[in-house]
Amino acid sequence: MDCVLGTVDGLKRFVSMHESPWHGLNFCIGTVAEMMQNPAEEIFDVIRYFGEKKKIFNVHLRNIRGRRDSFEEVFPDEGDIDLVRVAQALHRVGYSHLLMPDHTPRVASDPGSLQSFAFCYGYIRALLQAVSAQASGGYNE
Repeated sequence: MDCVLGTVDGLKRFVSMHESPWHGLNFCIGTVAEMMQNPAEEIFDVIRYFGEKKKIFNVHLRNIRGRRDSFEEVFPDEGDIDLVRVAQALHRVGYSHLLMPDHTPRVASDPGSLQSFAFCYGYIRALLQAVSAQASGGYNE
């Protein structure tokens, strides 16, 4: 049985329970992707749905390999979700708030995950720079 916040429809119900500009989501790309059969394609419609309604308040940028009930967490550049397209989709819906790592895969040589988090923050910074440059006409796709 699915829990209320274990499906995209459940998230939609949750957000619609109390209409307010202050009621929205901590939108975790990895968690939402884990709800889908084809996350590499489906995630963009979900970003558009919640983003156009201004219901994305914070983004955890995390990637997975796999699909609902069969996935593994991976580093941002290793997963099935194209995080460049995610950042572009967030930009298109006017999202202008925080992008941050959620958590990282465990690496034996990095028991405190400090290097893993540093990599994720650098990856996010590069994404933001690329999307900003693209939006200002600094380069073509």
